[in-house]
Amino acid sequence: MAGHGHDVVRCPNTYCYFDYYQSQERSSEPPASGAYLPLDRVYAFEPVPKNLPPSYRNHILGGQANLWTEYVPSLWQAEYMMFPRLCASSEVNWSPERARNWNDFRQRLEQHLKRLDQLKVNYRKL
Repeated sequence: MAGHGHDVVRCPNTYCYFDYYQSQERSSEPPASGAYLPLDRVYAFEPVPKNLPPSYRNHILGGQANLWTEYVPSLWQAEYMMFPRLCASSEVNWSPERARNWNDFRQRLEQHLKRLDQLKVNYRKL
């Protein structure tokens, strides 16, 4: 734990577990572990908690996204579970908080989805 002076990579399940459903309309989604994690929630993740004292902040190395595959039988489904959430996670983990803006990200994501189309990556449509 960072509060005890240990280096940490954060991945709370409420923001970082991509084996969760992307929609509350589960009948239209591939099988998932049961919880719900939409794109905007992934983007809301803050790797360095605001309530962490400044003296411990340097122990936060960043965050990570997780995809447990108990319900993911194929690459096709793994891509669907990861994208576009991995785009949001990347921006959150690689950008300082002051540089992040959900509306701006959503606009830029449209261009990125075109790249995923060109690469034939299976992703959840917005």
